[in-house]
Amino acid sequence: MKGSITRVFLTIVVLLLFSTGAYASGTKPGYKGYARGNALITAAELKHLIDSKDPNLIILAAENELEYRMGHIPGSFMVDRPDYEAPAETQNGITGNLINAEGFTKLARQLGINKNSKVVVYDAKYDATRLWWAFFYYGKTDVRVLDGGIKAWKDAGYDTEFLAPERRNGGNFVAKVTYPRLRVDTPEILALKDSPKGQLWDDREQKEFCGEELKKGAHRKGRIPWGKFANWELFKQKANKAEWLPAEEAAAAVKKLGADPKKDQYFFCQSGVRSTQALFTFYLLGWSLDKLHNYDSSWIGWSKDASLPIVTGCGTAPTVASIP
Repeated sequence: MKGSITRVFLTIVVLLLFSTGAYASGTKPGYKGYARGNALITAAELKHLIDSKDPNLIILAAENELEYRMGHIPGSFMVDRPDYEAPAETQNGITGNLINAEGFTKLARQLGINKNSKVVVYDAKYDATRLWWAFFYYGKTDVRVLDGGIKAWKDAGYDTEFLAPERRNGGNFVAKVTYPRLRVDTPEILALKDSPKGQLWDDREQKEFCGEELKKGAHRKGRIPWGKFANWELFKQKANKAEWLPAEEAAAAVKKLGADPKKDQYFFCQSGVRSTQALFTFYLLGWSLDKLHNYDSSWIGWSKDASLPIVTGCGTAPTVASIP
């Protein structure tokens, strides 16, 4: 009975979201019920592409060296964060920001990525969406994220490799800022303080939000006063943090957060990585791309500037949406 009531509740929420424009209008729901479900790919679909020897397929493992060497999808290239991070000296001392178009072009070409390449990105937790976001920002939109990541691949019983393939080089992709509003910086976040036109989501974990934990790279504990807690894990399966919830559950969580499709949505975390998990989920649900903004400098950048306001402490656990 309880399960039936929950399903009815979620169905009502989804219908309400359709009526308020939270889903892309006129778009038939796809994988897992998402309006843009084709931005995700299943392990079985990826295995089919590999077996068919599609020459345009490029698989990227958004993992560190240890994760990658413990077994990766055959033919996949490791792309770790340092590979596409801008030098701190070019970012006013802020670490973790996205490299410029020239640097991203060089990286993509080293991976053999062409204009017509079909790129699939996977991870073990949350880095894949950071790469998806970077490609989108620079004009490469034929990029899909493996739902469930490496765990889903291994759970399906598919083979893995331990040695890295040779990089193809010779790609012809040219990175050009195509969706500039996907990436924003501190002045725009500061302007949200007195603006009713945008909502700011803090996608870090509770101890960070409450000022109880300072992660490496940040300079002060705490949070942006007008940011609302929205833990990145909110949209993921508990048993596999690389797997998305069904659309109706993700939509219910977004509704409970109080996200307004008429307003611009801003996301941040420690370094603009986990925040792309939330941004990508809003995208999957059909939210307008020009209203989705990742604060690239995130908490590292904000906490570095002593003139910017912060608050610390949580009298009680911060309120966050949860699935009934």
